Amino acid sequence: MKIGEEVTKMDFSYWGSICLAVFITLWLTDRRRFLNGYFLIAGLICFVIAVWQWLEVTQAPWMQAMMLITSLVLTGIIPIALAFFALACVLYSRRLIRYSGSQLGYVMLETIGFVIWGMLIVTLLNSLFFRSHLIWMILGILFLWIGYLMVGFLSYALSSLLDEFPILYSVDFIVILGAGLLADGSVSRILQRRLDKGIAIYKQQRKRGAHPQFVVSGGQGSDEIMPESRAMGNYLIENGIAKSQIIQENASTSTYENLYNSEILMTKEKVFHRAIFVTNSFHVFRAGVIAKRLHTTMSGISASTSIHYLPFAAFREYLALFMMFKWTNAMILATLTISYLIYWLFVY
Repeated sequence: MKIGEEVTKMDFSYWGSICLAVFITLWLTDRRRFLNGYFLIAGLICFVIAVWQWLEVTQAPWMQAMMLITSLVLTGIIPIALAFFALACVLYSRRLIRYSGSQLGYVMLETIGFVIWGMLIVTLLNSLFFRSHLIWMILGILFLWIGYLMVGFLSYALSSLLDEFPILYSVDFIVILGAGLLADGSVSRILQRRLDKGIAIYKQQRKRGAHPQFVVSGGQGSDEIMPESRAMGNYLIENGIAKSQIIQENASTSTYENLYNSEILMTKEKVFHRAIFVTNSFHVFRAGVIAKRLHTTMSGISASTSIHYLPFAAFREYLALFMMFKWTNAMILATLTISYLIYWLFVY
């Protein structure tokens, strides 16, 4: 192999290192950045390609056999994975619509599922019968869009997992974001997990010598007999937290209002403060993005989520996150589409 070719094949490990270095820098300075997950994914993909290229030039027969088997497995797994992903999109969108009503994001998710199934069927038919270049071009655009959405979801998932890392500094306030109450006014299972996580953090902070206060944030829904903040305060008191350590914020009806109103109350108590908020794992990253938009320094900590509820909630959160950056996503998709068409029409 020529020296120039070897340098070219090593470029992916170089760019992978750059992407991972950027990711580490961004995440350590602010874990709420939307781009963190994308740089991590880009770095990992570059390293996978670099390893694959290294295996390609390896002369060992077992290496060549392993690559052939891997290629055959991926050829079969990718369409099957897409088919299951499409099925999940349809099933979860139906569930979202049933629980929350018909919304644009949920309808889009269902449409994506049906489009993927259609793409797979058309791909099979075009491979066997039509062999149309125009159909391949259209399918290429659609697969490009689906790939972008899947990378975005993976970025969201990785960013949410990274919020599982504990906070290693002392804080002045622990904000608990509200969730629904039960019919008798007691906290729901989801909200209980947030409160339990907050109590655990509080105990850790006390061992560090800190004396944080709780801010329990949540208004009263139309189907609730009391504000969520009062129910959360009652739960904390029942679990050994002094009433004097609890600040109630009872006007919020959304995550944005939770964080905005809590920040106002904390600033009144202490102008220069450090705070964290606690919410469930599927929600923590989007809440962190909102906190960043509000120019607060709050970072999020994840409470656990029931495994049967997690896929449902994660799909909903990613849709909400996608719509938060809808114009950015639209511009990226347009740029990718134009670049693909230029390549197809003038280079391919």
